[in-house]
Order: sequence, then C-alpha cells, then structure tokens
Amino acid sequence: MATFRRNFVSNADIVNTINSMLPDSTWLRGLLRKYHSGEVILREGQENDSLFVILEGQVSMEKEGDNLSTRIDLQEPGDFFGLLSFHTGKPVFTTSRAHSDVTLLAINHQSFEEINNQYPNISHTLQGMVFSNLAHRYKRVVMLHVEVDNLSRELEKEKDQLKHTIKVLEKTRNMLISQEKMAVLGELTAGLAHEMNNPASALLRSVDFLVKNLPEMFDKSARIQEKSLMRFFFESGQQREFVSSEGQREKTRNLAEKYPDLGRPEVRLMSEMHPDAFDALVPYASNSRKRELFELYLEAFQTGVFTNSITLSASRIENLVKSLRSFSRHNKGEREKMDIRKGIGETLMILGSRLKNIEVELNLPEIPPVNCYPGEINQVWTNIIINACDAMEEKGRLIVSCRYDGSGSVWVDIADTGPGIPAKFRKKIFSPSFTTKAAGGEFGLGLGLSISKSIVEKHQGIITVSDRPGGGAVFTVRLPVGN
Repeated sequence: MATFRRNFVSNADIVNTINSMLPDSTWLRGLLRKYHSGEVILREGQENDSLFVILEGQVSMEKEGDNLSTRIDLQEPGDFFGLLSFHTGKPVFTTSRAHSDVTLLAINHQSFEEINNQYPNISHTLQGMVFSNLAHRYKRVVMLHVEVDNLSRELEKEKDQLKHTIKVLEKTRNMLISQEKMAVLGELTAGLAHEMNNPASALLRSVDFLVKNLPEMFDKSARIQEKSLMRFFFESGQQREFVSSEGQREKTRNLAEKYPDLGRPEVRLMSEMHPDAFDALVPYASNSRKRELFELYLEAFQTGVFTNSITLSASRIENLVKSLRSFSRHNKGEREKMDIRKGIGETLMILGSRLKNIEVELNLPEIPPVNCYPGEINQVWTNIIINACDAMEEKGRLIVSCRYDGSGSVWVDIADTGPGIPAKFRKKIFSPSFTTKAAGGEFGLGLGLSISKSIVEKHQGIITVSDRPGGGAVFTVRLPVGN
C-alpha cells in the first residue's frame, strides 16, 4: 500500500523530472510540441495515437455543440490529455485547444515503449502521473454527480414554486380583469339606464295611448259602415318613415293654412303620413260630413304609429340587454370563434350615452373570425373607447376601422380627435395604475389600458398607441386569427 501511495506524485514533480532530463536527451527533446494560443491540438471525433503531457501553459478541454462549444476543463502543467483515444484507439471525445502558448510532450505508442525500456525514471513518473490524474478526475466526476443531484433537487423545488407562483399570478390577473370590468360596468350603469329609459318611456307612452284609445276606436268603428280603409291607415302608421324636424314643421304650417278647421294634433299627424296615405285621407279632411270617418282613420294611423313604436322600443331594449350580456359574460374555459366587428358594435351600443355628442365613423369590411374570449376582447374595445371619450371631453370624432393583412392577423384601429398622448406618457400608458385623470375628478382605477394590454397579449396579440395625422391618438390592436 505504501508503494502504491508513492506512485501519486505532484504535477510539479512530473514537470521538474521531465525538464531535468531534456538537456541530456536529444530523443526526448524530439517529442516536444509547441502550440500558440487558440490552436486546436486534438479535434473531437478525430483519430489520435499520442498521449500529451503539458510542460508549460494551459490547455482548454471543450465539448462541441450546435454552433457552440462548452469548456469542460482547463488543464495545467503536469496534467495530461488524450489518454482514452491513445489507449483504446477510439475517436477523440473532446476538443483540446491551446488556452495560452503551450509546450507539450507528445508520446506515441512507439515512444511509450522506448520510455519504459530506456527511461525508467520517466516511466515511473508517468505511471504516477496517470494514477494521480485519474484519481483527481474520478473525484471530480463524483463531485459533479453530487452537484448535479443537488441542482436537480433545487430545480425541482424551484419548478414547484414557479408553478405555484404562476397559479397565483393567473388568479390575481383574473381578479384584476374582473375588478376592472366591474368598475367599467359601474361607470356604464348611469348611461345604460339612460339608454334604456328612452325606449322604455316610449313603450309606456304607446301602451298608455292604446289602452285609452283602442276601446273608443272600436266603439266608433262599430257605428260606421265604411271601414274599408281602417287597415290601410293602420299599416301606413306602422310603416311611417322618419321625417326631419325642419321638414315636418314646414309641412305642418302649410297644412294648417290649408285646413284651418283642423286642430294642431290632427295636422301634425297628417304631416307624418306617406303621400299615398295622405292622398287617401284628404277627401275626408275637407268634408265636414265625413268628420267622424276622418277622425277614425287618423286614430287608425296613430294606432299603427304607436304599435310600431312598441316594436322598436322593445327591440332597442332587447338589443341593449343582449349587448350587455355579451359584454359581461364570463369565459367558459375555452375560446370561441367570433366576428370581432359584432363585439365592436355591441360595445358602441353599450356606450351609447357616452357617444351621443360624438360623431362615430365606422370602416369595418369583412374579416375572418378570431379565436378568442369574447368577453375579454369586448373589454379591450370598451376601455379604449372610454379613454377616447374622456380625451375628447365627450365631443369630437371617433374612427373605428379593421382590416385583415392576409397573413393570419386581424388589425383594429380606434382613433380619436382629442389632444393626443404626449411622448413622455407613451411608455407608461400601459403600466398598471397609470392615469392622466385628475384625482377625484374622474372615475377610474387606472387599470384599463394595462388590463387591455394583458388581455391582448394573452391572445398572442399586440397593442400600440401612436399619433393620429391631424391630431388625436390611434390605438392599434393586432390579433392572430388562430385555428
């Protein structure tokens, strides 16, 4: 055992022994090789018939990869390399490159035999070097295995922590989206109530008229034999077309002058009639003996107007409710294909009260449906349009357009004629809690555009803001169509 231990010599002993013998041995000096820094000594995969001993300088051991080489060791004087390929005849496993200018002793198979026979001191030193280096390398392999095992455990622990963090972030993100949506819905409540109040009031007025007047109209019609035009005037009232206020006032003045015996309500109804209905009613308007028929036909026309008003008002309320349901519906875990133009239209309807003094220009050509979460995408349009209304102070022009680029993406531009966004704010505008609204002066969480950016990126899209030519801002959203 003691003899075995003596075979383990230091690198300095190896180098000193060889260097001491070089001056007296021409043959030994013939084994010396010199390489400049950066030169490849052995290339991974090539054949090798020599064992290299480093006498001076450093040699880098590298493992080749795809367009990349990784250093796995740095050998110094007294170390050797090339043993495996020298002993087994198999290709070189790693690339050896001069890390600095190096001097090596290159021992091939013939030289190795001669060293054993003629230079027992070097042979003894080489044996000690081999044992010493192999022991050192084995120790390094064991330590690497321990280190890799520890790293694997740490990575597994970090992986579990990362999974937990992702779940928490996803939950927080969904909570923020829900919070912002509820905030927006709260802001829209007053406007939506106003939007519904108008058709609801019209519906109630129409029902009230019919409840009061239908029984009386039925009684009148029962006493009159000439009823052939009742349905005609009723259907004419249902199909009444909108007449501008100025045009109707002019027509009412002319009719009042022509029929001074008629009351203003009667003249106004006549001014709303289609020419065919008006011509059919004229013979009764100028004949006092047919006064009762004239009033009955006017009531039939007015009944048609109010029944049509009920239909339109109910339809308006139904559309508002549908739009609100579509806007606020929760995701069901899976995306669905949606024509985002429909979502834009629903959003504009929901925001009707905010847009009453704003000119809305739409340029929405045919585009492919987008695979998305409709409720979240509608929230993006809502947040951007509300910001535009605020920027324009409820008065200006809103331009909404879309396009398909032919390569798998749909683009939506929402532009306004407001003051635009100062350059110093553009990098911050999508940051959480950033807002330009005065404290206490406006409602808002400062989350709208940040949430919008999060939603768009969740759909693998992009949202940007830029100046609009002529003034104002343009928000551009790109969404991939998907499968």
